Amino acid sequence: MKKTLVISCILVFALLAAACSPVPAEAPMAAEEEASPATQAESAAAPEAPMEIVCENSYEGETLTIYQQAGLTGPLATLMGTGFIGGTQDAIEQINAEGGVCGVMLTLRLEDTQYVLEQEVQVYEQYRTETPKPLFITTSNSAAAIALKDRVVEDEIVNIATGVHTQALYDPPNGYTVGMVPIYSDQFAGFLQFVHDNWADIKPEGAGDDITVGVIGWANAFGAGATTPEALAFAESLGITVLPLEQQPIDPSADVTGQLQNLLVNGANVIYMQAISFSITQVIGTLHALGFYDQVVVGSVNWGMNRDVLNILGANAPLAAGYYGVFPYLWWTDSDAPGVQRALETFNAKGYPDTDKAFTYLLTYSAIFGIADVLTVAMNNVGFDGLTGAEFLKAMQQMGTISAAGVFEMNADGSNRAPSKAQIRQAQMMEDGSVDFVVVQDFVTLPDTRPGSE
Repeated sequence: MKKTLVISCILVFALLAAACSPVPAEAPMAAEEEASPATQAESAAAPEAPMEIVCENSYEGETLTIYQQAGLTGPLATLMGTGFIGGTQDAIEQINAEGGVCGVMLTLRLEDTQYVLEQEVQVYEQYRTETPKPLFITTSNSAAAIALKDRVVEDEIVNIATGVHTQALYDPPNGYTVGMVPIYSDQFAGFLQFVHDNWADIKPEGAGDDITVGVIGWANAFGAGATTPEALAFAESLGITVLPLEQQPIDPSADVTGQLQNLLVNGANVIYMQAISFSITQVIGTLHALGFYDQVVVGSVNWGMNRDVLNILGANAPLAAGYYGVFPYLWWTDSDAPGVQRALETFNAKGYPDTDKAFTYLLTYSAIFGIADVLTVAMNNVGFDGLTGAEFLKAMQQMGTISAAGVFEMNADGSNRAPSKAQIRQAQMMEDGSVDFVVVQDFVTLPDTRPGSE
């Protein structure tokens, strides 16, 4: 490296005050004897508009509970914030006000897990004993999705998950865990494809033709989700070197200087962040403090490009300008899309602050409309009394691509358990001095890095 690394004591932003305990790491998924070949990215359409589904019968007087589990308290509660609670409840209220789902009124059951694995499992155990048994649950924790992946198959309860580690969704194949976004290894491979194809235009000044990627991720299953054997094989096929994963403590006061120095001294000219929220600001701030932010291309998994990063940086939000993120859904600025328009109208009518205008609200709000469509198909198939988790999954597979109000898509077509397309966006300065996420590559089909089937 031409530049000498110096440890700086300058703090460029204020981190959250409360500390948190690291989440125990999960054992990585066993490597395949031979990584399956990965398909390169191709142009793809934006999320589809919702299907027009007509109820064949009406079931007034019936109710159906949506079961959610997430961290509402504890040191990691700020990761999801309150937006996902409001988004879910607001969508339920609107659906019920419009007559429910084929006359069926929806209710919400939400339990606090603090994102602690043991509590995630305990809450699920409570849910599975309910009468009637849940058709589906929603979870927001990669470790939980992995821990529950076999249980939901046994119980025939669909887990609609935001924690999309490959192991959770595709081990076993044809499981009951369905991701709201592409699996992390697909996202990483898609980012590598973007960097490879655009290197001449985006590479830092003085960088050569060789691309060396350093990945820094949380010290748990989520943090290891990008660098699977299949994703690393895809990187190799592009001629890209990926350095050994550097782990980042899940702690708002963590110092990541050492991890980033290790990556930089080993030649990293790309830094990929498999982390969320305050951990993204730690990397961005430390790279600035070391004087290397403009010497590397910086990118992140989808959950790492969100409003909370800008909120934490506050007046220092311009420090984030320039970093890229995988983006498998529309954003608040896509106000010409009907689904985003509806979310905006509801969000504004409720009087939520602009700081809550994150993907948290937008995705959870939109997801409920997608779930309502699946329920409609399932009831058209078997009626209300015939509803089971197995029938819910069959309805998802029958639909193939499930549009969530046109804001994002889920995919359960055949053996698919996650969508496979995304944009690349970049944090850029706006004319008013704010920072927002701007499309630099429109939707493409991401490389397929799921484990090869036997």
